[in-house]
Amino acid sequence: MIDATAQAGANDVAGISFTLRQDRAARDQALKEATREAVSKAQVIAQALGGRVVRIVEVQEEGLERPRPTYEANAGMMRASAQAATPVEVGSLEITSRVQLIAEVEANL
Repeated sequence: MIDATAQAGANDVAGISFTLRQDRAARDQALKEATREAVSKAQVIAQALGGRVVRIVEVQEEGLERPRPTYEANAGMMRASAQAATPVEVGSLEITSRVQLIAEVEANL
């Protein structure tokens, strides 16, 4: 895609990004871990106050980002990419989630 774009006359390519086609399981796992982390932090804060978490008042997922659409390349671009000279390195795809949690704490101060 990069080579085909350059051959078509582009002089500035900002980059490419990769997404998962079926990302539900990865997003669910990230959300689960973020929620566990938020509850754990609430418990640490409560213990530092000499108390305990009585209940979770509210939980919100922060910064929900919808997946970006992925477009299929046309046949001409696919042929050009078969002869591509631009190297694309192997990397990783990071799925993250953030949770804001409000907890009621019973403190023994």
